Amino acid sequence: MKITVDSLSLSEAVNKVIKAISVKKNNPVLECIKLSAHNNALTLTATDMELSIEKKIFAEVVIDGEVLVPGKFFSEFIRTLNEESLALECSDGLNLEIKYGESYGYIRCLNVEDYPNVGEVADKYVITLKNKDMKALIGKTVFCASTEENRQVLKGCLLEVNDQKATMVALDGYRLALCNKELISSSEASFSCIIPARSLLEISKMLGNDEDDITLRMDGEKLRVEIENTVLISRLIKGDFINYRNIINKDFSAIVTLSKNQFSEYIDRASLISRISKNNLVKIEVRESYIKIESNSEIGNLNESLPARVEGKDNIICFNGKYLQDFLSVIEDEFIKMNIKASSAPCVFTQVDRDDYLFLVLPMRVVG
Repeated sequence: MKITVDSLSLSEAVNKVIKAISVKKNNPVLECIKLSAHNNALTLTATDMELSIEKKIFAEVVIDGEVLVPGKFFSEFIRTLNEESLALECSDGLNLEIKYGESYGYIRCLNVEDYPNVGEVADKYVITLKNKDMKALIGKTVFCASTEENRQVLKGCLLEVNDQKATMVALDGYRLALCNKELISSSEASFSCIIPARSLLEISKMLGNDEDDITLRMDGEKLRVEIENTVLISRLIKGDFINYRNIINKDFSAIVTLSKNQFSEYIDRASLISRISKNNLVKIEVRESYIKIESNSEIGNLNESLPARVEGKDNIICFNGKYLQDFLSVIEDEFIKMNIKASSAPCVFTQVDRDDYLFLVLPMRVVG
């Protein structure tokens, strides 16, 4: 392999694909980045066999070829170079020479033939939607996905397609988020799959102009997305997702309508106090025309009242303030509804003027 490539383009490409290298130290090959030079293009590929990212950039290719370089070291080395143009050459498959200005260095390569083949994704299920809608589906739900290794199904988001509408759901046992968006097209009337949260976050970073379209291709085993010369392939999570519909309450004893921005400010202050005590407990009292927000710790306490429209009974309910902050950071609506059934039952937050999003959170139990 012998090529000349723009250093900035190479550095940006490396930063994109390195998200997919393995963090586990049991297979050195999966800690590498594969460089493939063909037809005046350099393709960088990284995979941990669960997530694969491929980025193609322009390069002056003198001799076609492929090499396998240690990912982390290659990334850090390329980042230090200030030259506009880099010359990469490897004649024996073992050592990659990098020339920059009047200087040069060598990187020891691994056997490229040992690198796994990610494989293709058949177009069994194909959906297309606006970038902005895909961003909303991901951004408004993925924070509720579980991070626990023993709950693999909940480490992803459920994607349901039905009647030209996409529904994404995530839950971790303490909270649940659900978002609906209209599709531009779908190859099947209805289907569902579970996409790893990690893959969704990388897809979200790839999304560009809000009005552009994104197409997701799935075959029941894997998902494929291509955006601006970047291809992401992710394994789908096998298993049955929790029947989330049975979790969402329908009947409530109180419905509170309040300003999202004001509520967010109050919760931020209350959480600042409650974090000190490490329980993050924020207490909300619902009264006739306002709610009272309280938090306490050894460093101080907070007691504030926020005007609200209250329909129904007075209530007292306690939450993990961090969960409310996560929810409030992703919703843009001016007003929101807090739907309360009882102090011990899940609370459902919904929109006032739309019905394409909801957030459910379990209350905290307070002893005494």
